Amino acid sequence: MNPPWQIRVYDDERVYVADLTGAAEIGRQLNRDEAQPAHVKVGEGWRVVIAPLDEVTISRRHLEVKPLGDGRFQLTNRSANQVVGLPTKRRELAPGATCRLALPIVLRVGSRTLRLQEAQATQERLESLPMATMAPGSGSSLLPELRVNLGRSAGSAMGPDQLTGWIHAFLGLLQSAAGSEDFYGQAARALVDLVKLDAGRVLLRQGQRWHEQAQQSASRVNAADWRPSTRILTSVLTEKKTFWQVPESQPDSSTIDVDAVVAAPILDRSGNVLGALYGERRMGGVQFQPITQLEAMLVEVLAHGVAAGLARVEQERAALRTRMQMEQFFTPRLAAKLEDHPELLVGRDSTISVLFCDIRGFSTITERLGPKQTLELIGDAMSALTQCVLDHDGVVVDYAGDEVMAMWGAPETQADHAVRACRAALAMFDCLPALNARWQPIIQQPLDISIGVNSGEAQVGNVGSRIKFKYGALGNTVNLGSRTQGATKHLKASMLVTDATKNLLGDTYQTRRLCQVGVVNIAQPVTLYELARSPQSGWSSLKRDYELALDEFNRGEFRQACRILGRLILEHPNDGPSLLLLSRAVGFLVHKPDPFDPVMRLDEK
Repeated sequence: MNPPWQIRVYDDERVYVADLTGAAEIGRQLNRDEAQPAHVKVGEGWRVVIAPLDEVTISRRHLEVKPLGDGRFQLTNRSANQVVGLPTKRRELAPGATCRLALPIVLRVGSRTLRLQEAQATQERLESLPMATMAPGSGSSLLPELRVNLGRSAGSAMGPDQLTGWIHAFLGLLQSAAGSEDFYGQAARALVDLVKLDAGRVLLRQGQRWHEQAQQSASRVNAADWRPSTRILTSVLTEKKTFWQVPESQPDSSTIDVDAVVAAPILDRSGNVLGALYGERRMGGVQFQPITQLEAMLVEVLAHGVAAGLARVEQERAALRTRMQMEQFFTPRLAAKLEDHPELLVGRDSTISVLFCDIRGFSTITERLGPKQTLELIGDAMSALTQCVLDHDGVVVDYAGDEVMAMWGAPETQADHAVRACRAALAMFDCLPALNARWQPIIQQPLDISIGVNSGEAQVGNVGSRIKFKYGALGNTVNLGSRTQGATKHLKASMLVTDATKNLLGDTYQTRRLCQVGVVNIAQPVTLYELARSPQSGWSSLKRDYELALDEFNRGEFRQACRILGRLILEHPNDGPSLLLLSRAVGFLVHKPDPFDPVMRLDEK
């Protein structure tokens, strides 16, 4: 009777182990109902399913294994077109070919590595450092523990000069540009040059697989057909500790001809395994020595240096992403301040000024331009308007089609927030000539804008979501600011401010009281003022006579209001607010309401 034997199936990690007696047929599923991985008794032998049906690199009946009774096994490749690899023999078993080998046997079938061995085969002993590896930023240093263990480590071949060189390499690694092309190579080279391993590698975890990021080896070592020890990497991944392999008899399935292996985890700040620093010491040379605990500790500290470098890079990238995101809304100076004082972004009540700016007649323009040029126009116009906000230390809150919203007074307190908002508004009008020089020949009309500004209390903070950040304001102050901009088309004015804003301006700007309006969804009427776009000749008389006419109108003295406005229009025939007020006064002369309400009601936003 043939003695029992064992098959081990690997796919980067060990996935299946089966103890068998007699012959076995190995392959992928015959159909989707067949279990996998699995082994089932078929007559006097076994069927071993090692892959799913769609794993086309493995045939349904790929390999036949038959014990011969003399310690050898007969292997027959039953596949019609796929080879069976024999890594330790540096050859392949062609379709239909047969060979005879003694245990242990390592095979490559498609993407799977198989090891055939005695059922009670002795495994290498794995040893590990007693403590789990520390994540970067844990606040502890590994170097003091290393110095203590240097004195305790018996049999260590590392002298003071070698240790000093290693520490310099570690510190150099910490200071180098993590993530650069040379960064991983430095870590792998340190395993060879300083820990005196025959090969060093940096392996990174990608999904469920290990990917070799960098490799360095001594000149005498052939790295061809290299595969990592799945056993040691599985232990590193599971326990997040540094392991090294102490050979006792036959090597692991994927470390044939390797006498000693060490692997230390590379962790992120949360303690998750990003990868491993992996080293080998091979047999066959007079310099060969087993890996010691001190050497394993050196590898772990080096892996910690790699982890710290990666954590630093991620922190820098996060800071850069935050800075770039901040600078979409804030000036570079304010973005830098917020980076140091993020508490300023916490939601709170603040006194602010909000500005809404809209491009007039934009729907007509877009119909004429088409999608491509419309986007170019919006990009050009919004860039110019945004720069006006940033030049006056404002915050760009949002874009909505052809409208931009901005605010002052938060997150940084600004006592002159209303003045800054009005300065930015006037700067927006000043940038129109340059925009029109570029676009008027294309759109066949000049670009014009309308602006509304309001000041008051609002709730400021992240008005976006956890997914998309947007710093802004909410509340009645914001709603009234938007309605004020909307009122410009009704009052025939290009820039309006509320009485709350006007009262904060003092005598800095020329303003004219236009009327009281009632806007949608806001119960209390608001007094609106026109802000003069630039110093205008005759502004003082225009302001005086218009406001006299407005007072007569508000008292219901429509004839007197019409008399004043008639003279005013002779001097300022294109003054929109005067024409509108005259129209209202004449209308009330014809149909005088009872009772009379001087408030102008706007039924749209």
